[in-house]
Amino acid sequence: MSFAAVRAVIETKVNNTYQGLSPAVPVVFDNVQETPPALPYVICLVSYTSTTEPVICPGGGALERLLGNLQLSCYAPRARGMKALEDMAAEGMAAMNTMYDGSQSTTVKCGQINGPTPVLSGDEPYALVTLSCSFSASVGT
Repeated sequence: MSFAAVRAVIETKVNNTYQGLSPAVPVVFDNVQETPPALPYVICLVSYTSTTEPVICPGGGALERLLGNLQLSCYAPRARGMKALEDMAAEGMAAMNTMYDGSQSTTVKCGQINGPTPVLSGDEPYALVTLSCSFSASVGT
């Protein structure tokens, strides 16, 4: 299974979700840029907890499965209330809930969503909320 194929499914869904907002919200991906864009923005992190688990299916089909985690960190200006953060989190939750597309060869199915959890301490010029979910990704052979 290709990590790139799984990452492409997740990152495309997340990016399309936030680019569809008015105004669009930039999404930053793992290891892409050092300096984040201007507020607001979202950071998308994909990690793997278990890889290449074989799954034997009725009828003789075989799948290869990855288990992982998706985390979205939504950043907005500090001291302006929770609306922008909660709206971005709601969009992220919608992306997670609709990630699965059975018509594609690489599928990603998200599990329970944790958060949004606010992080409001410190003296940074931003506030953020994080949400995360486990996922199972598979490719038919």
